Amino acid sequence: MSIIMWTSELSVGVERLDEHHRRLIDLVNQLGTAVASHDAQQVTGLVLGELTRYVFYHFGEEERLMELAGYEDLTAHRQSHRIMAEHVRTLERNYDADASKVVAAELYAFLADWLVHHIRSEDLRYKPALAAPQPIA
Repeated sequence: MSIIMWTSELSVGVERLDEHHRRLIDLVNQLGTAVASHDAQQVTGLVLGELTRYVFYHFGEEERLMELAGYEDLTAHRQSHRIMAEHVRTLERNYDADASKVVAAELYAFLADWLVHHIRSEDLRYKPALAAPQPIA
């Protein structure tokens, strides 16, 4: 199973958000590594719990910075975040209810695909707005 590699192509130009993205990638990669080593049972619940908490934290910080920058597509971006945050929360609840029904390899594939796609197709759109000099408030 291949892991997600951080590259400069994923950078949104804001170090704090790039750090967040690297942390999210690390969490997803922990699951991928566990799947590859056939040790996913123990790791899946831990990763889902941390991922759920970190996704809400990251989305809040990202949205706050987009709002400060006056990012014009904030409403749509916020909606995308809400959908994913609720999906991750549901995945965690399902795991907590019956861990045997969660297929870690499928979970990893979904999360890895979503994360990279979201950064490349949605987050990179705000890069020019957040890179622009902000007025002093």
